[in-house]
Amino acid sequence: MATAPVVPAHPNNFLEPEPHIVDRLKEALKGLQPAVHVLTATDLSGIKEENQPTPAVHVVWNGFRVLEARADGAAARLDHTWLIVAAVRNVRTLKTGEAVRAQAGELAARAGAALMGYRPPNVAGPMRLAPAPGSGISAAGFMYLPLAFLVETVFQR
Repeated sequence: MATAPVVPAHPNNFLEPEPHIVDRLKEALKGLQPAVHVLTATDLSGIKEENQPTPAVHVVWNGFRVLEARADGAAARLDHTWLIVAAVRNVRTLKTGEAVRAQAGELAARAGAALMGYRPPNVAGPMRLAPAPGSGISAAGFMYLPLAFLVETVFQR
């Protein structure tokens, strides 16, 4: 049986940091009870809210912006945004949302602390905290508390 050839990572691969971010979070969150799932956008595709594993931290690439581009267009510095979303479900205080907010806040704090200053391979600098979208809460007791991190790369021909 033939095996696929090993292809080296391309320096312009926007998603290369993802598995490293996932591993960093898994290491930082291991041992918590209940166990925390670390999921990517691929893991979450097609899952209905009521069936998603919680508590969880979602790792989602959310685009980039150009910081600087060479005049000849052959290279550019980019800031990529990675969303790290604490996703929890807690119906203990469903009416006030107090329990779910406390749980989401604690999980987001732990995940954020694990990534502040972390430098995945294939990037030009450490992960930096940035403004994030607002949180979301559902009537079923789910809460999503996002953090946003920027990480710089150099994109070149």
